[in-house]
Amino acid sequence: MKTFFRTFILSLTRPAYYKDILQARLGFSIKYYIVLSALLVIISTVAGVINYASSINHDFTVTAKEVVQDFPPDLVLNIAPAGVTANKDFPLIAHTPSVLTRSWEGFQNLAVIDPNGEISDLEKYHTLMLINNSYVVVGNGESIQTTPLKEFPEISLDYPKMHQFSQTLLFVAHYAIPFTAGYFVLTGLVSFFIWRFLYLVIFAFGLKLIYIYKHKSTVVTYSKAFQVSLHSVTLPLLLSTVLEIASTVFPIPVSPFPGWFLVVHTLFTFYILSRLEKKP
Repeated sequence: MKTFFRTFILSLTRPAYYKDILQARLGFSIKYYIVLSALLVIISTVAGVINYASSINHDFTVTAKEVVQDFPPDLVLNIAPAGVTANKDFPLIAHTPSVLTRSWEGFQNLAVIDPNGEISDLEKYHTLMLINNSYVVVGNGESIQTTPLKEFPEISLDYPKMHQFSQTLLFVAHYAIPFTAGYFVLTGLVSFFIWRFLYLVIFAFGLKLIYIYKHKSTVVTYSKAFQVSLHSVTLPLLLSTVLEIASTVFPIPVSPFPGWFLVVHTLFTFYILSRLEKKP
């Protein structure tokens, strides 16, 4: 790890160090990128767990209790392509979970089942979703989407099924920390080792083409351009992780502007190359 942290600091602060990088094998730079990515994934995961795990536990626990409280114990509801039936009088109303009332302001109800309901009843019922005998209507206040019931499979709901669903929510709440950690690890690995790595492959190709155009020389091979890219990406990766963590605490955007990652990476890379060209 001592070698890694030395490489990390020098990749950020000393353009002359890139001469040593160009003398090293490609495997050295790939190993550096793997360790750097792994550490940034760990940092993002720890920050994600600290910021989200407790709220996930709370929200899922509260929602699990409200699900069974909101569903009448003797209700049997069937939603089929031919229409909706129940052993209770319509309309049947599923209230919006309390944890969503702030973000879904204006929607007191999550869903209303009314066989004779119309699209205009969305506003009447203050609901996000209306199910009648023919359609499932979803409206968010700006747009309305209507889907025929025949496109959905038949659904039968009763209290035991809702109780089982609430137990599933409680299971997620109980294991909020590992679920949250797993989510951040998975998304981080996909981001760094698939999308970012693919980005670097393309970036290095563009870097080589620009070098050929500028210097009329093919002396810099693609592998060397790739090595430079693997190290110069340290700065935008570090900034991206800091912004991601900071955005969970402060009201700042994760992305300052579209394409900022490419802009920072390009400018930093050409700054390094310009300094190298001035060195004897």
